[in-house]
Formats: sequence, structure tokens, C-alpha cells
Amino acid sequence: MASNGEYWAKRFEELEKAQVLNESKYVKELQEQYERALMEIKNKINSWLARFAVNNQISLSEAKKWLNTQELKELKWNVEEYIKYGQENGIDLIWKKELENASARIHISRLEALEVQIQQELEKLYYNEEQTTREFIIESYKDTYYKTAYELQKGSNIAFKFAILDTATINKIISKPWTTDAQTFSDRIWKNKKALIDTLQKDLERAIIGDADKLIDKIAKDFNVSKNKAATLVMTESAFFTSTSREQCFNNLGVEKYINIATLDSRTSEICREIDGTVFNMKDLKRGVNAPPFHVRCRTTYAPYFEDEYEFGERAARNVGGKIYYIPSNIKYNEWLEKYVYSDPEAKKAFELDIKMNKNKSSDYKQYNRYRDVLGREAPKTFNEFQELKYTNEDEWKKLKEKYSKNK
Repeated sequence: MASNGEYWAKRFEELEKAQVLNESKYVKELQEQYERALMEIKNKINSWLARFAVNNQISLSEAKKWLNTQELKELKWNVEEYIKYGQENGIDLIWKKELENASARIHISRLEALEVQIQQELEKLYYNEEQTTREFIIESYKDTYYKTAYELQKGSNIAFKFAILDTATINKIISKPWTTDAQTFSDRIWKNKKALIDTLQKDLERAIIGDADKLIDKIAKDFNVSKNKAATLVMTESAFFTSTSREQCFNNLGVEKYINIATLDSRTSEICREIDGTVFNMKDLKRGVNAPPFHVRCRTTYAPYFEDEYEFGERAARNVGGKIYYIPSNIKYNEWLEKYVYSDPEAKKAFELDIKMNKNKSSDYKQYNRYRDVLGREAPKTFNEFQELKYTNEDEWKKLKEKYSKNK
């Protein structure tokens, strides 16, 4: 094949960036679904409290009272609608049976009635998540396969035939467990559903015997945890199966070796730094061991490797400020770090600070939310401003911490 290493590196880095962008768009849509479900559940709880509570409080004995004849009739109307929705949209058959059992009962407590309404919203949410995530992974698999084949054909200037993927085959591939716990992405979604249902039911009971005013806030936090789990699941599964798709395409088109290509910036993990520029035979490819993804949100990709093609050409690197510049394509991550970053004391200092901020991003974000809840307008306006103050302005950070401690 007549091509060069620079072409392969750039094109496959671009393919990886496009896939990450698609993931981000889908995750945003998924998180909006969670927000809508949360709003529905908040409305149902508020209506329930307005109906049965006194001064927004309700005792456990009051919550466990049976619905009267009219209230029971209203619930059964709702349950019939839920069953109808399930028949039209394919909601879990186990939940359908539970609804039918609830409809047949002559005694249901106020609390049980609310739990039925809440679980219906969660069944809808997670069924839709399972369906849309499956569709997203299938489309990502196809998209990666065809774009990989296109790039190989364009880069080699040779026309060749390749297999057409069918949805049924991809479905079989993505329905097989690939992790050590032998769970598929579908299993994980239903596991997350059960965890959220159990948590919300416990929250309801605790709020009834404790503080009902804090119930909505607690439920919102529970949803936020589940929403983050959903995002992580999408990115993990998508990364694995797009890598699988690329491997299938490489094997089908006769690629014998591949090279790992990490992103040259401060966000790159230790394992990706070490793996950058390494070359392996396709027959030895093992995802998570010598091919990406190596971790959640992994940005490392791999490209076809042909002897002598990586001796010349360029690859992109990014400084702390985000500016892109180009270096020889045969330089690996750690060589780039020593030659282009750590050779300048100021650049080294800024780079290591950026690494620290990225490493602590998750815990810092939680801390930022706590400070914002307590201090309101006195807290930094944005998360970036919060991190900037914390890591670069020791005096102001000390003052902010003291103010937070006094007000919490």
C-alpha cells in the first residue's frame, strides 16, 4: 500500500474525535430524558403530599392508610393506562404483571399507590434508555466500520470489496458480555434501574418518618447519580464496540499491524502515555491490554501500521492553552513531554498544574456544588473559575474556605 504514517494517524484521530462527539450528543439526549422523568416524579410526589399531608408532613400511619373507594378507582384508571402504555411500547413484562396484580387488589395504601406511580416513570425511562442505547451502539458500530474501510481504501488508492454489515449480526455481537462480571450493557441498565427504584422507595419511607421537605432534594441527587452512571455506561460500551468494529474491518481488509495513538496533551492518562506509539500484530490485539479503550473516556485510538511509514510526517500536539502545533510523527508521548514541554520550566509548571486539575475534576466539581449551595452568589460563577482560584490563588482560596466553613 502506498501511503504514509502521517495520513493514517491524522485520519484515525479525526474518526475518534467524531465518535466522541457523537457520544456526547447522545449522552446529552439521554440526560434530558432523566430530567423529564425526574420532573414527572417530583410532580407526583408534590400532588401526593398536597392531598394527604398536613403542613407538608405526613405520618407513617397516615401514609399506610388504605385508599378510599374513589381514590382506589382513580388508581385503577391510572394502572389501566400504564398497562396500555406497556402493551404499545414494550415495557418490561414483569412490571406488567405487577401492575395487573395491583389492579386486582381491593386494598392499597397511599404509599403503595405513590410507589406504583413512581416506578411507572422509571420503567418508561429505563426501557427507553435500553432501546436508544442499543440503537446508538449499532449505528456507531456501522459508522466506524464503513468509515474505517473508506479511509483504508482512500489512503491506499486501491479499490476493494468489503462485507456489508447487517443489524442482526451486530445485535448478536453487542449482546454478548465482554467484562469480567459477564454482564451486557442491557444487564447494567436494568441493574441501575433496580438500584434507583430501591433507593427511591427507601427515600420515601425515610422522608415520611423524618423530613418530607428534604425529599425532593434527595430524589434529585439520586437521579443525578443514576444519570452519571448512564453517561459512563454509554461511553464505556460505545468505546469498546467501536474498537471491535475497527478490528473487524482491519481483519477483513488484510491489515496485519496497528499502532496506538494517544492524544498529546495534559489530559492523557498514564497508561495511554506509555502505550503511545507502540505497534502490535492484529492477531495479538486485546482491548484494554494493548489496544484501546484502556479506561472510561479513553481518547487513545489505533491506526493501521505499515513499515517505514512513520519515519516522516507530522502529528498534532496541544499545549495547556489548547493551541495546536505539530511535531514529527515518530515521536512518542513521553519523548514529546521531555523535549517540547518539560524543557521549558514555565511550560512544565503549567502542564503539571493542568494535570492536577484534570485529575481532581470529579471531586472538585462536587466541592464546587457544595460551595455554590452554601455561598450562593459569593461563590465563583463557574466551575472553571472555582478551579482556577483553588489551584492558582492560595490567599483567595483560603478566604473562600473560611467563608464556607462559617456559613455551612
